[in-house]
Parts: sequence; structure tokens; C-alpha cells
Amino acid sequence: MWPIFRRDLARMIHSNVVGIIIVLFLTMMGALFFIDFFDNVQTLSMRKFFSQAPLLLSIFCPALTMGSFALEHNSETLDLLQTMPVNSWQIVAAKFLSCMALLMVVFFFTLSYPLSLSTLGALDWGPVIGGYIALILLGGGYIALGILASSCTRDQVTSILIAFFMCFALTFVHRLSVDASGMTATILQNLSANAHFSNIARGVVDIRDILYAFTLQFFALTATGLILEAKKYPVK
Repeated sequence: MWPIFRRDLARMIHSNVVGIIIVLFLTMMGALFFIDFFDNVQTLSMRKFFSQAPLLLSIFCPALTMGSFALEHNSETLDLLQTMPVNSWQIVAAKFLSCMALLMVVFFFTLSYPLSLSTLGALDWGPVIGGYIALILLGGGYIALGILASSCTRDQVTSILIAFFMCFALTFVHRLSVDASGMTATILQNLSANAHFSNIARGVVDIRDILYAFTLQFFALTATGLILEAKKYPVK
């Protein structure tokens, strides 16, 4: 797994497209922070900043993962990769971890926001830490969905569109519960990534919210592994 992890991480680091995507993401995150800062200059809080983050992640993560398997298909290296002494699950895990490593680096650059606030007064670090935990968990789920979408197609544009649709749907599905009631409303709330994210971002750590993120990652990565296994034995 380690050589695949290093190769994919190096590919993304040296990719001009990924570099532009990261710069745009950090620019939008910074804009969200400073807009909220100047609107609420008397309040040392990042709650509004974290509340807008799921939407940006639903765009950034699909863009980050669109080439995970689509590039392998286009360069015809996937078959070569599968002949190496690694199984499909290790390939999927290596690609997931490489994307997560880059995402963590991107989040590291945003730490300047709470550090800046802490110089102005007593910042409550509980919601801030909870917000970053929520970002990592939600980002992992969206990255897993992006890798799943990339494994289904050879075209990066198609991959990002499929992943964006899935991430966007999970982000805003809770809004459908406004016109629903009973069991339907409960199901829609439980499916919503944004609903689970907001709980952790407020500093309320609920095991159900954490299980939601890991379950989303597990099913998406398992589906990707099954797709790779199926491609080893194509139906004639």
C-alpha cells in the first residue's frame, strides 16, 4: 500500500489542477471566515464558519478525488496495478488515505483562523476542536464517495459530477424533512450529513454522528472495492 499511497499523494501535490482547486478552496474558506468575522466582530466564534463548510466540502472533495481511478483507466495502468502483490481493498485504502492526507494538510492551513481569534480574547476551543473533527469525518465520507464515483467511469468530468450530486444530496437532504412528518422526516434527518455535522461542530459529540461518518466511508469504500474486483473478471 505504501508505494501506491506515495505515488498518488505525489501526483496530487504536483498536479496543477489539484493545486488550483486547493487555492480556490482555501480562498473560499478564508472569505467565509472574514465575512463572519467582520459581521460579528464582538463575538469570538467560528460557528458560522463551520456551518458553511459542508457545502464547500461537497465541491472540494469530488474535485480532489475525480482522478483517483479515472486517470488509471485513461492511462491504462489499473490492470498493471492489479497484477501487483496488492489486492483491490489495499488499492482503495491507499487512494483513500492519500486523499485524506492532502485534506488534512489543507485543513492545517485554516488553523490560522482560530489562532487569529484567540489573540483577540478568550476563544472557546471546544466548538473549534469539535468543528475540525466534524470536518475530518465529513471530508472522509465525501472523499470515499468521490473515489466510488471515480471507479465507475473513465471520464474525470463525469466522475466529479456524480460525486458532487451524491455529496450535495447528502448535504441538503435534511431540508426535505421540513415538508415531511413522522418516520419520513426522521429518515431524512438521519441521512443528512449536514445534520450530523452540525451536532459535532457545536461541540456535542454523539456516537451516532461518528458512526454515520464511518458507515458512509465503509459502504462507499466497500462498493469501490467490489467494483474493482468485478473488473478483474469482466463478463463476456
